[in-house]
Amino acid sequence: MKTIQKKEVENLQGFILSIVGIAVCLAVGLIVLGQLRTQVGNGVANVDGVNSTAWNSTGSILSQMSSIPNWVGILITVALAFIVLGYFYSR
Repeated sequence: MKTIQKKEVENLQGFILSIVGIAVCLAVGLIVLGQLRTQVGNGVANVDGVNSTAWNSTGSILSQMSSIPNWVGILITVALAFIVLGYFYSR
């Protein structure tokens, strides 16, 4: 039975670290945008549609950013499949 080489472990660590970094940035971004949207909704009276435009804009960005975790899951699955296939191919 073949043992895992140091290079393979380093590659796996880099992959895991990049996924964790993406998840942290995404979580912080979604939290900040959610708080911004709440503050816009609680803000001053609607002057020339500025408040509703900001509300709609942050809502649009939030909905687009909320679809990113679906793609991250797919990327993790594909990357892990390549790692497993690479391990068995090198045997």
